[in-house]
Amino acid sequence: MDFNLSQEQQLIQSEARRISREVLRDKAARWDLNAEVPWENIELLAKMGYMGTVIDEEYGGVGSNLMNLVLILEELAWGCVSSTLYVFANNAHGNRIQQLGTPDQKRKYLPAIANGSIIPCHAMSEPGAGSDATRIRSTAVLDGDHYVVNGTKCWISRGSVSKLFLVNVRFGTDKGADKGLLLIESGTQGFEIGKVERLMGQRGSPSTELIFNDCRVPVENRMLEGDFSSSIMSMSFSRCCNAAMGIGAAQRAFDEATAYMLQREAFGKHLSDFQGLRWMLADMKVKLDAARLLIYRAASNATGGMPSDGEAAIAKTFANEASLQVISDAMQIFGANGYSCEYPLERLYRDARAFAIAGGTTQIQRNLIARKILGRRTY
Repeated sequence: MDFNLSQEQQLIQSEARRISREVLRDKAARWDLNAEVPWENIELLAKMGYMGTVIDEEYGGVGSNLMNLVLILEELAWGCVSSTLYVFANNAHGNRIQQLGTPDQKRKYLPAIANGSIIPCHAMSEPGAGSDATRIRSTAVLDGDHYVVNGTKCWISRGSVSKLFLVNVRFGTDKGADKGLLLIESGTQGFEIGKVERLMGQRGSPSTELIFNDCRVPVENRMLEGDFSSSIMSMSFSRCCNAAMGIGAAQRAFDEATAYMLQREAFGKHLSDFQGLRWMLADMKVKLDAARLLIYRAASNATGGMPSDGEAAIAKTFANEASLQVISDAMQIFGANGYSCEYPLERLYRDARAFAIAGGTTQIQRNLIARKILGRRTY
């Protein structure tokens, strides 16, 4: 068992780190302050091939794996979480189509996703179905060679800028109707973008409401392998990415706190000379390393493009909570400066806070982990 990155992985990590520090970092506050989509960064990241990291070469992607994507996302999130979310979206949802879509769907959509000309998003949450995805009420009723879609989705990340939507629906109106994924393009008649939410963090990645009113979608847009269970299983991929981005933000906070302790003085000494603060920094390092190892385990063990749902849940739960604690401790080390918008820590905390909610809350992850231990139980 080798815990060292390969030479190729080190090169991938190093290049993403360079882009993060030289390009993404300086404008991150601008996207956040103005709740502005970071189009400049999105175009650059697309040109570098990051949007198609895990998409097969035959569809214009790099043909890499989840482990390498995790390394990229972690480094990019160090500089700008909002920009990194678009790399995540194209790879996570592109991977869903690659794993669950039909050959025609792959040929039609994956090249555009890989080159960044399409930003896809996953639309699962509804006003009455968040963590409990079984309560989805949006319907797709067969009418000739089309499905007629009705329903409302909410909290759909990047909904106002996406061109392709992977929408979870019920294929029928009765209670026992099959549930699965339907591909719906922006501009389809009967489909409109609703309100854009005002967010605490990740403000360069808008969350929106989606409204379907007798929206007609061709039958060939149904993802035949994308039934409910497969759709849920595919979220393990997203959860590894989620955890990696959170740790990237936390690593930035850790690095900022380390530099601050080495230069800031109090009571005639540097902060780095006080044992209490040194121990805080040591505990932060332990959390970061432990989270990183759990993420890497899940990502490196991924087979067929999908990691174990149990390993992904463990990684997400620990990393989500560790990242928030690390950033909070960094703010404490900075004192009043940590609470100031002149420093990046408060933005990093706001950005990282969303990860413990998105992709399945940490409470839902604990249910999944317990089910892996005890088996499925009904209460």
